[in-house]
Amino acid sequence: MKYRNAIKYHFQKRSNQIPKEMRKSIIVVILLLFLSNCSMNISKEADSSKGTFDYSDKIQINYEIHGTGNSTIVFLHGFGASVETWRDIQLPLSKGNTLIFLDLKGFGLSSKPDDGKYSLDDQAEIVLAFLKTNHFHNITLVGNSYGGAVSVITYFKDRSDNARGNVHRLVLIDAAAYEQVFPFFIDVLRKPVINWIVMNLVPTEIMAGFILHYLYYDANKVSEERIARHAEYLGQPGSYDSFVGCARQMIPANPDSLSALIKTIAVPTLIIWGANDPAIPLEHGQRLHREIQNSQLVIIPNCGHMPQEESPDETVKALLKFME
Repeated sequence: MKYRNAIKYHFQKRSNQIPKEMRKSIIVVILLLFLSNCSMNISKEADSSKGTFDYSDKIQINYEIHGTGNSTIVFLHGFGASVETWRDIQLPLSKGNTLIFLDLKGFGLSSKPDDGKYSLDDQAEIVLAFLKTNHFHNITLVGNSYGGAVSVITYFKDRSDNARGNVHRLVLIDAAAYEQVFPFFIDVLRKPVINWIVMNLVPTEIMAGFILHYLYYDANKVSEERIARHAEYLGQPGSYDSFVGCARQMIPANPDSLSALIKTIAVPTLIIWGANDPAIPLEHGQRLHREIQNSQLVIIPNCGHMPQEESPDETVKALLKFME
């Protein structure tokens, strides 16, 4: 209490030394700054909205919309991530574009039912229903890792419904597209008992930090804030069922069929790859570039599995050039 009174006395003493007219001016300036800050916050939120898409009685999909523009860009995150993975590229891309971020079923703030329906095909059905229900057209579909595989399947489902389709561009960022050796954390989630121990007994901050240090090339970029951002969603009710369900159903029913379909992608496609991706090697990105006729490949040096987080400036630059 004595420190508070001392501060109050010091403030009053200093205030009395300021001429009365100047005090009035200072008050006016403070009010203007306050009002200016309020209006800035309002304008920031004016082009942003959050909501849920009711796919069914038991499945609600969390989404965010940012920016306004003729170009609609839809973002699908990777395994275990959420809309938060796109935060570092959100602002620069929102100028002149409408950005839509989805939490895939089982992740982020979306529903996590124990219904056993976590295949890539199941995820793509939900994404397509969201796009059709909201009448989005001329879509650029962006997917990282697991979300890249969902993007590819969504594209083909869209084309089967409509010859021209509403997905007119694809952006595949370190995308899961071909058969591969699973990263260790996916492999762990596919094993009974061990998966329960990891998901229920290991603190989420330790789990998130361990995975991010594995996926990033530059460990110095794995900040405490970023770890907390990812950890927030790992311990939510239902996460065990959704993570294990997705891990066990990650391989498509017919992987050879998906690999063959990739060669028939007929829209402009941007492939972005971290040169040092430990989860999905660069060779997969180079193969995608060879097999997708109208594609571009951007390799980001000194970067791991999530360029949108580890190298946001380079990722934004590649996306904006592709969207021209």
